[in-house]
Amino acid sequence: MTQVSRSGRSPLKVLVVIVAVAVVILFASAAFQIADHSKGYSYDYSARNYIYPAESGRFGSLYEVAVQDMGKHANYSAEVQECRALAFYYEQAVLEHAYRETGDTKKADEFAKRMKEYEAQLGSMSARAETVRESVM
Repeated sequence: MTQVSRSGRSPLKVLVVIVAVAVVILFASAAFQIADHSKGYSYDYSARNYIYPAESGRFGSLYEVAVQDMGKHANYSAEVQECRALAFYYEQAVLEHAYRETGDTKKADEFAKRMKEYEAQLGSMSARAETVRESVM
């Protein structure tokens, strides 16, 4: 009988090493995910993330950015504050229109009042208020 030489690596040892590496990778991945989750989801929005949808008339996208960025930055620039006011003006306009369509004028009037409050904060974005009103009609 001839004896087959072995290199000293049995298939079982190779399998154990592969499983050990996979377990280490999984634990490291889980640790990073837990650390990210404990910090909360963070979106890093710049003024450009606000200005582009505001100027291009993508008010739904602007509203999404404003909501996701809510409370994350204490010091918004004046330009971003105006874009945020436009986003919330859009929200109020959509709701006001919806309630008018359903015949609930009392609720619609409440949203119209809030629209006026946001309109006072629009600043350089005040020209967009008409575009918002047209887009929800």
